[in-house]
Amino acid sequence: MIDLGFTQVLVSALLVAIAIGVSLWWKIPVQKDMALGSVRAFVQLVAVGYALKYIFELESIPLILLVILVMILVAAHAASGMVKKLKASMLIMFVSITVGSIVTLGLLLLLDIITWEARYVIPLAGMIISNSMNASALTANRVVSDIRGNAPAIESALALGKTWREASHPFQKQAAIAGLLSTLNFLKTVGIVALPGAMTGMILAGAEPVKAVLLQIIVAFMLLSAVTITSVMTLELTVRRFFTSAHQLIDGQ
Repeated sequence: MIDLGFTQVLVSALLVAIAIGVSLWWKIPVQKDMALGSVRAFVQLVAVGYALKYIFELESIPLILLVILVMILVAAHAASGMVKKLKASMLIMFVSITVGSIVTLGLLLLLDIITWEARYVIPLAGMIISNSMNASALTANRVVSDIRGNAPAIESALALGKTWREASHPFQKQAAIAGLLSTLNFLKTVGIVALPGAMTGMILAGAEPVKAVLLQIIVAFMLLSAVTITSVMTLELTVRRFFTSAHQLIDGQ
């Protein structure tokens, strides 16, 4: 296993300097974000590392659940911030991410694919929640934009006797695809173009490549489940904000 310490981390900051230098050369105004983001990532990850060491030693179920809840809340807040002018967006993201995450993680535990240990549950929950967060934000953004941008077509469909679900279905379908696209592309290229984090981490830690591959396959299937459930939940909760019980289109803000 590679012997890593803070010295190696500080030396690797040269890569951040290269990125900042390239952005300066091309006059891309992101240098401040790059610098602050790198420092923030360092501080957050070091803090999380020490916190996880404490949590892993305790093996407390209430503490594990609390960590998962905090992750979901932070993810929902971040996702809602990406969606413009949608009423109760925080609640929509929270419910969607929670359902997608809990169903997927619960099945992994019920099927005895993983055991209820902090070192398994928390990292996998983090993968699930972060991917669900992105899917939820992308799905909501797309469906909100499409419904508002195609209001005349939707109202025409409603006037012809279609239900709100029928009138909005083409836009729901495209929004779902937008939310799933990243995961679908990942499934197409994993192992050929990309060697993902879980697999790479195990190999770097000295595990047999085949074992690492088997874990990565489980992770890929896990993410597909979570992202799909989250996207569908986001669609259901978001689209309903734009229609009354009498199948009339409203703004949704």
